[in-house]
Amino acid sequence: MRLQDKVAIITGGASGIGLAAAHRFGQEGAIVVLADINQDNIDRASAELGAKGYRVHGQICNVTDQAQTREMARAVVEKLGRIDILVNNAGISRYRPFATATGED
Repeated sequence: MRLQDKVAIITGGASGIGLAAAHRFGQEGAIVVLADINQDNIDRASAELGAKGYRVHGQICNVTDQAQTREMARAVVEKLGRIDILVNNAGISRYRPFATATGED
């Protein structure tokens, strides 16, 4: 298992591509943190991953709110001791050069 005991946060991890990534990270031994805006989806996805024996934690987070993302990171470090991997999966994209993107984007 290549990711044994690594702490992996996946934003938007409770559905779609994020959930598929969570399954793969779980297969590789990671401790998966589902950071998502929807608590019902977090609960459902956590149960699904847990049923496969994967270690999973849910954390409510709206990634469009910088205060919430900071709090999510703080809570993960407090609970699990560290963050090894971050998959920035959540949200929508405004197509513009990265260097010109703002915090609001």
